[in-house]
Amino acid sequence: MYKINLISNNLKEQLTMKKLLIAYYSESGSTKEMAETMAQNINGKNIDVLPVSEVKHLNYDAVILGTPNWYGKPTPKVVRFIKKYENELAQLPLAFFFSCMDCYKTEQAENLNIQIYCDSHFKNQVKPSNQLTSWEKSHAVNTYFNNLNKISNRLNIQSVAFFKGRLNFKKLSFFNALVMRFICLINKKIKQGDYFKRQDLIEWSNELKEHLSL
Repeated sequence: MYKINLISNNLKEQLTMKKLLIAYYSESGSTKEMAETMAQNINGKNIDVLPVSEVKHLNYDAVILGTPNWYGKPTPKVVRFIKKYENELAQLPLAFFFSCMDCYKTEQAENLNIQIYCDSHFKNQVKPSNQLTSWEKSHAVNTYFNNLNKISNRLNIQSVAFFKGRLNFKKLSFFNALVMRFICLINKKIKQGDYFKRQDLIEWSNELKEHLSL
């Protein structure tokens, strides 16, 4: 009798457990590590962690998308993924995380009605929108969010997070390395280095359990 009940309870747990997809694009490996860290912390049995190019369906209860910053937008492969699965994503709770080298929050972010998380590198970078430089505007939370809306305004976005990752020219394509070298020349704040803070990612993934009802 005990064995039958145990099997029944295990089956019930499996049937009610939410299925989560963490999909990402990663050029240098930083965004991939972030996705894997989140999966380890959420620690559910029904979590798939996949590059966007390997996703074959969206039979999930929630989706988290990870992408490096691509001039204030997701990378082209993530954009194609969003457009391909736009109908499915519109029906699912969705969270985004960006691996980026800079991010700014303004008073406009308060009007987005979604959770915004900026990691410990960025959390104090809060400025009035009318005081932002052109660089800061291009890396403002609202700029990222507006660009997501331009890709699709049907997405059911619950949270967007920004994490400073790693910058290693040797792990980038020739063109991207050239661009980042130029950016480092004109903006002394941006430098090669490993800025990844695991604890920030754990903190956000803990909050996501509520926002995505995991």
